[in-house]
Amino acid sequence: MRFINNAANLLLVSVWMCLILVGGPGWTEDGTASAADPDRPNILFLTVDTLRADRLGAYGYEYDTTPNLDVLAEAGMIFTDAVCEVPLTGPSFASMFASQYPRMTGTTRNGLRMPEEVPLVAEQFQQVGYQTLCVQSNWTLKADLSGLDRGFDIYDDDFHRRRWLLIKSERRADEVTEKAIEYFEDLDPEKPFFAWVHYTDPHAPYRFRRQFNPQDRRPFWLRNEEKVQVKYDSEVAYTDYQIAKFLEVVPEDTLIVFVGDHGESLYEHDYLGHGRRVHQTGMWVPFFITGPEIGAGQSDLPVRMLDIGPTLLGLAGLPVPETMQGHNLMSEPVSPSRIRVLETYGGAVPNVPGIREVMADAEPLYQTVLLEGWKLIIEYDGNGVELYHLEEDPQELNNLAGEEPERVEALRTLITQWHEATEHGSVEAEALSPSDIRALRSLGYLE
Repeated sequence: MRFINNAANLLLVSVWMCLILVGGPGWTEDGTASAADPDRPNILFLTVDTLRADRLGAYGYEYDTTPNLDVLAEAGMIFTDAVCEVPLTGPSFASMFASQYPRMTGTTRNGLRMPEEVPLVAEQFQQVGYQTLCVQSNWTLKADLSGLDRGFDIYDDDFHRRRWLLIKSERRADEVTEKAIEYFEDLDPEKPFFAWVHYTDPHAPYRFRRQFNPQDRRPFWLRNEEKVQVKYDSEVAYTDYQIAKFLEVVPEDTLIVFVGDHGESLYEHDYLGHGRRVHQTGMWVPFFITGPEIGAGQSDLPVRMLDIGPTLLGLAGLPVPETMQGHNLMSEPVSPSRIRVLETYGGAVPNVPGIREVMADAEPLYQTVLLEGWKLIIEYDGNGVELYHLEEDPQELNNLAGEEPERVEALRTLITQWHEATEHGSVEAEALSPSDIRALRSLGYLE
């Protein structure tokens, strides 16, 4: 589903420029932000794992899965054309916090740590006196596996619930809400905060919760393709309910940036899950910003998860490190003709010796480019080529590659140019413990 609202795009830029000029932090004579300025805005980075954009009512879904998130979204600016860099949790959040392509930092799969030398968003907030906290819920985002804890005063990844009585994999939404409320009640009201709260429940294996049944269908006697749809929607609705409980304690003056890390294929294109394919079901994510001075509207600008880091900093009026590749949407409206190349590398690190050497030279499985409504998908080591016109075919059902050879070659050239110009960075992988191995294998991430 796409929206066209050029007036909203222009309004968004105007409002955000005012925020930067009027509501930003104080500055020292050398151009750096002054510390502990109580006038800086509170910022909540609210994220949900494995959340398809088309499962939110604000994005046109027919079932009432997200009544609370819809109210929140519709009060702010909804980005209707946002895509993740890699449809995996670790690489996706690595790209948000570093604003670099996953291949640049080497974080192309779950289980690969962010290099210490790469500046991260939370560090920038911490350096200017923000209270920084994170409530985590996904095993792959634990500090020792991801390295994304840098810059957080509190990075709570201490969860041990065994899913299906077998493995340690996640913290459920009710526990996330409970922990987040606990930390928010202890925040110093005299200092601004940057908080990241992450919910994981829509991730497989999906649970069905009787009291959360947007489709009003019991999954037990349905064929498998329908069953996963009902159970997935149930998880989304449950997460929405828990988010609403948490938001009751969030100060009203808080700027909220909401995003999904990636989507999920529910048997579309004969695929269940995420991580390897680059169809829209896995790549298209919900993204909206709401809060004081953020007017309601919709933007169809082509944004990507590289933009999250600079945008979070822009909301606080903080400078963006030169290493960051994305756009600060506060002051750099992107071109409608923006070229977006995305790729996949498989699930997680192989459980073999010499992991650094194995991963340093790894090539992608699939690559795709999106440009002005067109999308080309190529299989890196194969002959598979798919071309879709997303405005007319959002479900990617009609492959036009055979009918549009010149367009295929032009878009393939864009992928090749980006591929050759964007180098792979070094890989930093922690040794996986037996518990890590069991957890990652249970989630389908270990090869």
